[in-house]
Amino acid sequence: MQPDIAVIGNGPTAQLATHALSASGFDALMVGPPADRTDDPRTTALMPSSVESLDSLGVDVRQKATPLLDLRIETTGPFGLVSELFTAADAREEFLAQNLFIKDLLAVMPEVNTHSAAATRVVPGDDRVHVECADGTSLEVRLVIAADGFQSIAREAAGITLRKRSLGRSALCVPVNLEQPHHRLCIERYDDTGTLTLIPVAEYDASLITIAAPEDIAALAAHEDDVIARKLSRRQPAFGAIRFSGAKAVFPLSLGFAPRPAQNRVVAIGESAHIAPPIAAQGWNMSVRDIMTLTRLLSDARDKGDDVGAPGVLARYAPQRQPDVAGRLSAIGALAGVATRPAPAQKFLRQAGLMALGRIQGAKRGLMRAGLR
Repeated sequence: MQPDIAVIGNGPTAQLATHALSASGFDALMVGPPADRTDDPRTTALMPSSVESLDSLGVDVRQKATPLLDLRIETTGPFGLVSELFTAADAREEFLAQNLFIKDLLAVMPEVNTHSAAATRVVPGDDRVHVECADGTSLEVRLVIAADGFQSIAREAAGITLRKRSLGRSALCVPVNLEQPHHRLCIERYDDTGTLTLIPVAEYDASLITIAAPEDIAALAAHEDDVIARKLSRRQPAFGAIRFSGAKAVFPLSLGFAPRPAQNRVVAIGESAHIAPPIAAQGWNMSVRDIMTLTRLLSDARDKGDDVGAPGVLARYAPQRQPDVAGRLSAIGALAGVATRPAPAQKFLRQAGLMALGRIQGAKRGLMRAGLR
């Protein structure tokens, strides 16, 4: 028996999409090999709107997540050190985000119908999509969901173009242990090197991300871990000494956008459709909105008796998602240009903008609400 929909991928986006579609009555199958995320140092910060969406699907991230209650942004520059506190109360929310490691996000996901083999070839047709797998099996489905990352074979097979540009910055990400408790406070610091962010996990732990010029990140990463930790502790002493508690990862930062994410019986979602750097914590939150929008669209089409993979159905997806995705990526790109560069003009703009937000509470609250919702 062939499924209606094949979701290509093995990460949290693929798993959530398969679960959401199955919960809506579709015969959906996740196609991807088992993935070990045990050593993945990354966390994802889920905004209140995403947590509500996951709640509606029966996915409770709170059991593994740490609620972020406060955010302090600090920036050095011509006015010395400028700091502004953003609180959940300011935004009239219970929390700013729920933060958890990728491995823990996967752990709270419901089990889904899975074919544990990599998709090696995707061939869209007029009525069906042919999917070949590494174990020699094949599928014939009405629709493929490309959730297999920025190098998506499903997206490429459908002729969906991902426009990508480098931000000229790299990030070092590592889980750390803090000498002092963080009390659910996330700190973003912008200094002469770049950015350094500590995102709370548990009581004395955090996910650390530092962004700078690629050569600076490479030089930093070349040191022994204890030397790197001491350097970072000096840049951000708020929680005392920082100690690495897991493996570090270094990766270049880029922005990516698929203007037409749905065609030829394939819909690209998540990082297959948009790439965002770890700035403003929008990445996986956009993926959740992709999944909720697509599930509603396909459910409406099915209830009307339409073929869920038909061009007319898929043509409705981009107008519903792209204004939000394009707007957020544009804002992230602009923020990255100002926030991650230590030139005098950027330092002045950072400080002036932060001081202005501190004086205009309505603008501050509106900006927070827009980012969280």
